Amino acid sequence: MSSRLSTRLSIRWVPGDPSEPTNTLVMSVGGWYVDLRITKADGSIEWGMAGERLILSREPLTCKWTHWIDSRGYTDPDIGSFHPVDPSTAGTDLDPATDTVETGSMLNPETNVETPYEEVWRALTASYSDRFPWAWIVRSMDKRTFLAQVGGDFLALRGGPDGPVGEVGFCARRETWDGEQQRWTVVLEAGEPKNLPALPGMVAAGSAVGPEPAWTKSAKEGDVVDMFGEKYVLCALERVG
Repeated sequence: MSSRLSTRLSIRWVPGDPSEPTNTLVMSVGGWYVDLRITKADGSIEWGMAGERLILSREPLTCKWTHWIDSRGYTDPDIGSFHPVDPSTAGTDLDPATDTVETGSMLNPETNVETPYEEVWRALTASYSDRFPWAWIVRSMDKRTFLAQVGGDFLALRGGPDGPVGEVGFCARRETWDGEQQRWTVVLEAGEPKNLPALPGMVAAGSAVGPEPAWTKSAKEGDVVDMFGEKYVLCALERVG
């Protein structure tokens, strides 16, 4: 599986209308993913999660996502299938070359009822892949923190002190590389304020961190690597693409 950077364009709880209440970024590298969804209205964590991404079938592409950490407290895996967007929508704001529709059924947090859904996703081109040619996901030794980088984008998610699932203590940060200033910048951070300062990040480590961690040249999945002065397990490592 190749690394993938994607954002959600809309969600529809069938038979309702589509909307997009979040600013969402998902990083998928190898058999792992990190997913952060921030509510546009108030900047809170709408949903943050990370875990394994398993392919169940290719036609249609059907995936299962496990939840090693989850801000909503979910522990059961999600299953969704991906389909091309309707070609008749090509004249709208959807693009069949980059956009797909995910269908499945999951718990609607507003109703607490299992409900069919449709999500429209757009694949993004990784930025600054010449400077950051490796995509990776690592997890902390206690399995409560996940860090991920794809090109010039970085995500960090941490579960609370009472456990990796549930909103109590959960925090997240999203950073991006500013090519003009040649430094990492914080795009957003949300969750438990007292936990955020300890959440590892490129900016905290030094705004000109790069170009890549030394271990990208030789490490393999499952290795214990050094990151921000701590030990992490390397979940996935791939060339950006």
